[in-house]
Amino acid sequence: MVPGASVSVVARRYDVNANQVFSWRKRYRDVRPAAVSPRLVPVMVRPEQDVAKLASAAVETIEIDLGDYRVRVGSAVDAQALRRVLDVLERR
Repeated sequence: MVPGASVSVVARRYDVNANQVFSWRKRYRDVRPAAVSPRLVPVMVRPEQDVAKLASAAVETIEIDLGDYRVRVGSAVDAQALRRVLDVLERR
């Protein structure tokens, strides 16, 4: 929040209760060290998924960590398409 921002406008913008914004504002104002400013980041909450589906998907998925990029690939991926994607990311 910026100084002078309306709590109710901020709450409506992010679809949260104004009391929650007041609480966050107080918490972060009261505990903020002098050199560090806390940052709130947006989060998307997804509905719970079936654990069995997640376990099955995990077995069929590999994750490639390229530093700034992370690529998750399923077992049905087209190898040529994956190679093109990795080539592009490697050049960045």
